[in-house]
Amino acid sequence: MPQSSSSSPDPALRERLERAAEGLTYTSESDRPFEFFFLPGAGDAPPGAQAFGTLIGAEGAVEERDLDDFFMRHVETVDPYDAQAQRIRPRYEALRETLRTALRGTTVYRTGRIQVQCYVVGGDGRGNLAGVRTVAVET
Repeated sequence: MPQSSSSSPDPALRERLERAAEGLTYTSESDRPFEFFFLPGAGDAPPGAQAFGTLIGAEGAVEERDLDDFFMRHVETVDPYDAQAQRIRPRYEALRETLRTALRGTTVYRTGRIQVQCYVVGGDGRGNLAGVRTVAVET
C-alpha cells in the first residue's frame, strides 16, 4: 500500500535520478539538460495526457510517448561512426533504466510547439509524481 503523499520529494529518489541524469542532455535542435521534476499529491501513477496537462498548467495539447521511443535517438539510433555518441550511450541506457525501475508506470509527456516541454514521470510510491524534464527544440 502506498504511503500518504508528501509535499517534498524523497531525497534518495531525487539523488538517484539527478545522479543518473547528471551531465546528459536531450539532443534536438538545441541540447538541453535533464532536470529533476516533482509534482506533490498528483497520485501514485501517471494520469492520462489531458489530466497531466491540467496538473502542470499546460496551455496546449499534451501527448503521451513511450519511454523507449523517447530515448531512441540516444540509444537505438546512435550514429555508429560518432565516437562521442557511442561512448555516452551507456549513460542514456542507465538513465532510461533508472527511470523505469525507480518510478511506477513511467510515462513521457510532451507539450508545446517549437520549445517542446518533455516530462518523463512516474509514481514515487508516496502519492506523488516524480521524474525528469527537459526541452526539445523542434522548428
